[in-house]
Amino acid sequence: MVNPLLYDVMCGAGGCSVGYFRAGFEVVGIDNRPQKNYPYRFIQMDAFEFFDRVRDGEFEQPSAWAASPPCQQYTVLRSVHGKEYPDLLAATRTALELSGV
Repeated sequence: MVNPLLYDVMCGAGGCSVGYFRAGFEVVGIDNRPQKNYPYRFIQMDAFEFFDRVRDGEFEQPSAWAASPPCQQYTVLRSVHGKEYPDLLAATRTALELSGV
């Protein structure tokens, strides 16, 4: 039996990926930074580029997607550090909706 494929975009080190794997998915992590200890198959790529390339048929269509976009824009960190953080939530939601999964 083949496990259903799940792409975990913006996966970081893979904490959530472990849960998806334990739930029975074949997990592939995607992140724009190297993740040297990521426990499963890993593709270093911008998440939005990856969404586009899946839609274009360059990568297999998954059974499910998971996404963990950075959320510092909505935390106290924003005011503590006086730093601007990207707001990726809406763009990630749109990309997931367009995926058709």
